[in-house]
Amino acid sequence: MSKIAARAFTQKCNPTTKNYPQRKDPPLRYDRVLVFDTETTTDQYQNMKIGHFEIFQDGYTQHEGLFYDSSKLDDSENKVIEEYSKNQKLALYTLEGFVDEVFYPETFNLGTLCVGFNLAFDIIRIAKRSGDSKKGNKGGFTLTLSDNPFNPPIIIRKMGESNTYKFSTTKQNKGEEYFSGHFLDAQTLGEVLLQKKHISLEKACELLDTKHKKIKDIDHGTVTKEYIDYMIMDVKTTYDVYRELLDELDLYQIDIPLTKIFSAASLGKHALKQLGVQPFHKQNPLFLPDILGNIMTAYFGGRCECMFRKQPKKVTVLDFTSMYPTVTMVLDLWKFIIAEKLQKEDATSEIKELLSKVSLEYLQNKENWEDFVAMVKIIPDEDILPVRMDYKGKKSTLNVGLNYLSSKSPMWFSLPDVISSVLLTGKVPEIIEAIRFVPSGVQDSLVESSILGINLDPRKDNLIQTFVEERQKIKTRMKSLNRGTSEYRHLSSQAQAIKILVNAMSYGIFIELNPEDKKSDIEVYGLDSFDTSENRYEKAGKYFHPLLAVMITSGSRLFLSMAEAKVKDLGSAHAYMDTDSVFVPPEHAQEIIDYFQPLNPYDLDISLLKPEKDDMWFYGICSKRYALYNKEGDNFSFYEHERSYKLHGLGHLTNPFPNSDKDWHADVWLDILRLHYGIIKPIDIEEKYSSLFAVSRLTVSTANVLKRFKTINDGQPWSKQIKPFNFCNVGFQTIKDDGKPIKPLAPFSKDPQKIVYEPFLDYNTGEIKQGMEYFKTLSRTILEYANHPEYKYEGDIGQMKRRHIHADSIVLIGKEANNIDDQALDIGQAQVFINKQDIMDKIMQLDAEMGRKVGIAYRGTLKRIQDKIKLTGDINLNTNFMKELVDKLI
Repeated sequence: MSKIAARAFTQKCNPTTKNYPQRKDPPLRYDRVLVFDTETTTDQYQNMKIGHFEIFQDGYTQHEGLFYDSSKLDDSENKVIEEYSKNQKLALYTLEGFVDEVFYPETFNLGTLCVGFNLAFDIIRIAKRSGDSKKGNKGGFTLTLSDNPFNPPIIIRKMGESNTYKFSTTKQNKGEEYFSGHFLDAQTLGEVLLQKKHISLEKACELLDTKHKKIKDIDHGTVTKEYIDYMIMDVKTTYDVYRELLDELDLYQIDIPLTKIFSAASLGKHALKQLGVQPFHKQNPLFLPDILGNIMTAYFGGRCECMFRKQPKKVTVLDFTSMYPTVTMVLDLWKFIIAEKLQKEDATSEIKELLSKVSLEYLQNKENWEDFVAMVKIIPDEDILPVRMDYKGKKSTLNVGLNYLSSKSPMWFSLPDVISSVLLTGKVPEIIEAIRFVPSGVQDSLVESSILGINLDPRKDNLIQTFVEERQKIKTRMKSLNRGTSEYRHLSSQAQAIKILVNAMSYGIFIELNPEDKKSDIEVYGLDSFDTSENRYEKAGKYFHPLLAVMITSGSRLFLSMAEAKVKDLGSAHAYMDTDSVFVPPEHAQEIIDYFQPLNPYDLDISLLKPEKDDMWFYGICSKRYALYNKEGDNFSFYEHERSYKLHGLGHLTNPFPNSDKDWHADVWLDILRLHYGIIKPIDIEEKYSSLFAVSRLTVSTANVLKRFKTINDGQPWSKQIKPFNFCNVGFQTIKDDGKPIKPLAPFSKDPQKIVYEPFLDYNTGEIKQGMEYFKTLSRTILEYANHPEYKYEGDIGQMKRRHIHADSIVLIGKEANNIDDQALDIGQAQVFINKQDIMDKIMQLDAEMGRKVGIAYRGTLKRIQDKIKLTGDINLNTNFMKELVDKLI
């Protein structure tokens, strides 16, 4: 028997409406810009040594200068910066002088836009101290930069993959006169518009072909003339990147403030706003939360599975064209986005009849798909459905696998997922109820607008279709042009912009949830509903529409199930699947492509399924861990145009060969392949990598992480503290002390391999420890990586089999985190919603033997707990003992 998990919907028990002062929207563009950069010590404290700033008015430099902290420089370095400023006729400020005489007069008094590349890091460098933010900013940092009470502190708070910045409220900065400031991290904007995660300044300059280029191969640490040149060039390149990104943003023709772009979803939401599209909750204020809870329990992400493990297979990789937008089109979901109201109707008998018709041929008819926007309540009995659970059984991350599911309790699933089960099993589940959702009317707020150079009328135009088709036209035009021409670059930017926007408008914004940082009284809705004070409220995003999120993701999983069924129909099996791609035998690729083509929802002759990598060897370990390669004798080569191997489980590790330009991940994968083919042995891996260690770099981006350095920071001056947004290094557990796992957390080192010889903090306890034995060797990491099981399915080598899951309990969970930084520290896990009354009822039903099975060793302990419940009708669930007990009871 197994415990499975389902998502839930929350709302406040007693919502309060606060009357906040009306704030002015920030400007769309800025005439005046302050760009600054700092260079720091190379030790773990990363204190500022020198900095450079440049103030631009209407694109022209109005003022620039250097600033420095003389206490962090030796005599020769102080002399170098003084002579440099004199010779170059640059203003020279102390750090305090820059903050009080330049930074605040510009950013606070004049409202100048402050721009940096990795801005949070540089703002911390010019701060005097840091504190934890309170109330609505909890989890963030409040940074004091100046002792002048008229210069407000700055609050930086992590939001998703980016940060928010604002001046704090003070006696002088409050009420209707409150000014939050204007801050822009050019790195974040670059990641959004260039679709490159963790983009470097050097890479941004390369992609944008900026006038100024970052200086390479500079030695950090000592202030020299060349080092100051390097820093000044960083400021100029940052400004160039900022200006080029503005040109990229102008392509969108979306009225969005620069400082409000945190992700591609920001663009999608503002595009809908510009077209007058109203949010679901505004149009349907009386939509029952019970139904939203039912819908949320059917939400699962993309399907990912390795079905041939550690057995090389020849494959062709087939990718679906714009999977989520295409599913949005096939299910005709645009009318739901612009609907005046959403109505539901009973469709039980109709859905039963529909399911009796399911076949590969039936699903080829796109006219049938408009009827698939429905939810089905079933009693699963060996039906193949998405199942979210801890497949490892080690209290680890919850994963989703497509497996045989049985449950005595009824569950809700989307109709596309139920159709997928019927297609793969050949049987219709036991259906209790089915609800179809029907859009009614069209919002009267819709307006025409021009976006990405396309005139749009949301009443008449399906934006998803319009954008996808326009992108295909652009890509066709690009084929006839030389890559080096300005027209090609312009079209390439436009095609990229369309891709970003259409994807942002066809999935993520509909499932946006923002968990608060503290517990509150909330109502939880899922398969059932209850009130709790043990969890955090998850505030829905502006365009939260769980029905659309469920239908889009389940529709994509249905596409993949159709591909699986078609391959099986052809007498073979797929090797791997991931969200919008399927790895199939090369000899069947064209037949599968042809099978899907009748579902093309566009007016253009677009291939719905296209071959991306043809006739390559596939070696899979598990989901997200595989390589595609060519083999000639004992020689292996990867795909020429991009990495054809997945780095999940290795990608977050720092380079153990810092002086090598080689792609060390490629070397690791080559060694894994050589190991499989018997060219080398495990002992060779040991000899090559045993003197190296698995170390990851982490940014101290939240108060939760910074608190782990409390032992080091207590009683130390600011210059001797690990600060917010410093880099640090994290190792990986190898042993336990007193049964408790040790997770090494160490201050930043430019050579991460050295931290294994120095004292470190145990992330879990904050205790200082030392010893190489606490760090996992890279050889062990690689061998474990190469042998990592595919926990979601059964089997070891060759074709995997689906598990048979018998669910004896279903827990309700919140938003699932997917941040590699958080994963490295085992934080950011989805919260489990606690029904305290249900827990107390279960405790009251325990006898001594049952109590021992759930960890209550003594009869007296059980009696004391039960007596307290009888006497007070309440119990404290926040002790370590009760937390462990609750985990076993839910």
